[in-house]
Amino acid sequence: MVNEAVAVAEPATAEGKYAEARCRLKEELHKIADEVMLLDPERPEWKPLLDSRRVVSTLLVLENLFPDLKIPPDKLVKKGGYNDVDVAADDILRRHKQLAAEAAQKKRVRK
Repeated sequence: MVNEAVAVAEPATAEGKYAEARCRLKEELHKIADEVMLLDPERPEWKPLLDSRRVVSTLLVLENLFPDLKIPPDKLVKKGGYNDVDVAADDILRRHKQLAAEAAQKKRVRK
């Protein structure tokens, strides 16, 4: 969960922003995973390590790096959640890139 704002120079390119977003997302997702493992060490296999409701809290990372792009959380996070931090980060960023490209395309068409 994102608790504090940290002043960091923003990357100049979109790829730089996505690289930064991946690092920040993974950090927040690891916090969730560590907490779940601590609080529920006997978690059954069917129960996701990263519940989708908790993963939504990490999306502030993307909102901070991409303030002009507002995407509803249900479009970025897979329903049900994830069992792996890397898979979660990759999936969220893949969805974000796809939706960002679609939004940019719509802007170009309107002009």
